[in-house]
Amino acid sequence: MKIFIVRHGQTEWNKMHKVCGIAEADLSDEGRKQAVELAIRLKSEQEKNKIEVILVSPLRRARDTAEPIEKALGLKAEVVEDLHEMDFGTFDGKDLYDPEFRSLKDEPFMRFPGGESVVDAARRAYNLMDRIRSEYSQNVLLVCHASLIRIIDTYFNSRTFSEYREFSPSNCSLLEYEVDSFVSN
Repeated sequence: MKIFIVRHGQTEWNKMHKVCGIAEADLSDEGRKQAVELAIRLKSEQEKNKIEVILVSPLRRARDTAEPIEKALGLKAEVVEDLHEMDFGTFDGKDLYDPEFRSLKDEPFMRFPGGESVVDAARRAYNLMDRIRSEYSQNVLLVCHASLIRIIDTYFNSRTFSEYREFSPSNCSLLEYEVDSFVSN
């Protein structure tokens, strides 16, 4: 079994360097283009990838990214609440480079005011990965968010916290994990 993971397309907030957690942010024109290009790629690689299940975050930017993929693969995505982005609380919509936000991001046990900590999000993500492994035998595509993808990557790959912080999936990037051996491709 393989798990493929896609980060949503570029949003208007990504362009403006705003924190984008559980708040809704629309895809930019570039983000919509990225989603269509990814859908075309996934369709062309479907014989090799054999994706049979799509699970998507409830946030609009992820659902809008999944829509062209659903059409290209002829599959209906299932919305999974646990795939939502990390909850950055009161920092949603604020400057991504805000010093207070940056310092809290470096403290995995500290909760963002009104939000969750990296550890909280990791518990949610790891439990979801365990459920996916127990409920599916087919290859699964997840459409979700950068911080959550960073965390899911640590489910498959042992990383230092510094390596975790440096890992940054780009918009509409496609990651592939072999579940049985926990080796990232």
